[in-house]
Order: sequence, then structure tokens, then C-alpha cells
Amino acid sequence: MLIVLCRSVILFILITASMRILGKRQLGEMEPSEFVIALLISDIASVPIEDVGTPLLYGIVPTLVMIGLEFLITYGILKSLSFRVLLCGKPSIVVQHGKIVQKELMKSRISVDELIEELRGKDVTDISQVKYAILETSGELNVILYADHKPATVSDLKLSSPDTGLPIAVINDGKLLKNNMKIRNVDESWIRDYLRKKKLPGPKDIFLMTIDDLGRVYISEKERKQ
Repeated sequence: MLIVLCRSVILFILITASMRILGKRQLGEMEPSEFVIALLISDIASVPIEDVGTPLLYGIVPTLVMIGLEFLITYGILKSLSFRVLLCGKPSIVVQHGKIVQKELMKSRISVDELIEELRGKDVTDISQVKYAILETSGELNVILYADHKPATVSDLKLSSPDTGLPIAVINDGKLLKNNMKIRNVDESWIRDYLRKKKLPGPKDIFLMTIDDLGRVYISEKERKQ
């Protein structure tokens, strides 16, 4: 049992590191080669766990080989457009100037119902408003509307809006984040004073506290156990 436990821990660490190396894409955003390699790694790693008689290296070595192959494939994709098209395919325009491109739908094996469902997911109900709908190689549908159907922006309305920048957490689950506090030029005493002025409890009872570029503060207290 101890051997199985040690093998499982080692392979878990190796697979986690592999996924970290391969990138942060979600499952639906993976290219075909990335998806295949992820499946192979998980399948290969399970063999030494299930069969104690199988040497651990039979799981480690193929996993490292898969990672090496992914690096080679990625290099080939970056250096050669034809190799990328061969391996990953190319984007398909499924709606052009308000009209469905039926040939591309058939080639991509997507039904009209699926297309309409994807468009609804982009808050589009009228296909005639779509200038282009592009099915990317990752399977995601990107929609470009005609200019007069795009939502109005602040600049279109000639209004001014302050740029709040990125809110940075200074307290996370009751813990003070020292590095983030330095970025926002605040210290523990400033935070405690601010919480006191707002009649809030101390940092240990704060679930999340963020400060943006304009100095605006967001605070969420921990939920009290019933």
C-alpha cells in the first residue's frame, strides 16, 4: 500500500507539472495535439499506479517524451504556417455579411441549431446583424457585428470614464498580502485604520479586500458560521 501511495504522489506531481508546462488553456481551448497529449499523459500515468509490478519509469519516461513532443510541435507551429494549418486546421467563416455559409457549416460538422445556440451565447439573436462569425481552431465562435449594431461605448457617447485599473487584493481569506500592500503603498496600520473607520472587524474577519488604481476599496466580510 505504501508503494502505491508513493507512486501515486510522484505521478501526481509529475502530471501536475506537465499540465503547468503545457500552459493554462481550458479544455475547450486546446488544439488537437494538446488535447491528445493530455489524454495520453493521463492514460500512461495510470498504468504504474494500477499495476505495482510495472516499473515507475514506464510512466515517467513516456510522460517526459510527450512533453518533449509538445514542445517540438509548438515550435513547428510557430515556425511554419503550413504545419500549423495541417495540424490545427484554420478558422472557418460560418456567417458572412448576414448570411450563413452552409458549405463551411457542413465542413465543420455544425448544425444550424448549434450555430444559433452559439450566437445566442454571444447575445446575438438576429443573424442579419452579423458581419462575420468565425469558428476558430479551438472551437470557439467569435462574432463581429455590423458597426450600427455594436453596443455603444463610452467614447462613442463622448463621455469620460476614469480608468480604475486592476483591483489588487490586500487581504485574502483573512491573510494580509504584504507584496500587494507594497504595490498599493499601504501598510497594516493603514488597513486596520480604514476598517475601523468603516466599523468593520479586523483583517482576520475579512474574506476579501481590494484596492484599485484610484484608491477605491472593495471589502467582503467572512460569512459567520450559523
